[in-house]
Amino acid sequence: MSSRPTLALVPGEPAGIGPELVVRLAQQPRTDCHLLAYADPHTLQQAAHALGMPLHLLPADSLARQPGELPLRPIPNAVHSRFGQPDPANARAVITALLQAGADCLAGRLDGVVTGPVHKAAINAGGIAYSGTTELLAEQAGVDVVMMLANPGLRVALATTHLPLRAVPDAITAALLEQV
Repeated sequence: MSSRPTLALVPGEPAGIGPELVVRLAQQPRTDCHLLAYADPHTLQQAAHALGMPLHLLPADSLARQPGELPLRPIPNAVHSRFGQPDPANARAVITALLQAGADCLAGRLDGVVTGPVHKAAINAGGIAYSGTTELLAEQAGVDVVMMLANPGLRVALATTHLPLRAVPDAITAALLEQV
């Protein structure tokens, strides 16, 4: 087995930019990691066609060796997606892809998860209470997390997330700041 890490690649909203980003990543030979997509195969093929790029989907236990090859764990959408038109019917597939990738990390089969943008309103409209991917995966793992933005000169930990601005002053307490 290779010493390179294996990362889940979850495109997020099938009608968004995520599928195109996944297809573009598949075009570049990887020497740093192995990628395993968790997505709807039709959506990825549709994105490849729109970009005019080759895409050869492989079984999940395969390794990509050529540009355009991508191992896939298929997560079918409920309905075909149209770029730019999120459909709440696909909310369950988006969440399933995230949770399956998370479960495979927790089981030690993967080393990390890379996610594309998720359309929160479409997921909520699909009947799933969802505030964000970080919160979803933290709940799955049974851990508390802190979101942090970092660069070589500055690190900022977020005390609150996903709140209306008017709710922030009431949410910030000494105990919360100490915990974060």
